[in-house]
Amino acid sequence: MIIKKKKKKSIVSKIFSFNLFLIGSVLVVVFLGTGLGKEFYRDYQIEKEIDSLQNDIAVIEKDNYKLSQLIEYYKTDEYKEAEARKRFSLKKDGESVAIVKSDPRVLGDFDAEKESQNLPNYMKWWNYFFASK
Repeated sequence: MIIKKKKKKSIVSKIFSFNLFLIGSVLVVVFLGTGLGKEFYRDYQIEKEIDSLQNDIAVIEKDNYKLSQLIEYYKTDEYKEAEARKRFSLKKDGESVAIVKSDPRVLGDFDAEKESQNLPNYMKWWNYFFASK
């Protein structure tokens, strides 16, 4: 009888045995894929925040431009003259001021409540319930 000796497998051959190598490779790929996915998501969130901040900057710059234009207008003599006329009722030399009073009925500002105060009480009640509003 011939006895065959079994050859001892080396550590390298054990490590690279198919099942063990496959399981280890899958674990490494899952670990690296999870980390990579987290980084991609973090990068996406940062890009979104940058876009939002750039939009905010554009809006603020537009508001600053409008405010600077308004400040420049307030510095002009035209604005100062208009405010002096409005607030202090001033006029230029050679101008004359005319005050025109208007009849409120002509301009359409006629107040129906004032007119209804002169009506008798039963007419007020009639208008309250049956008049179109």
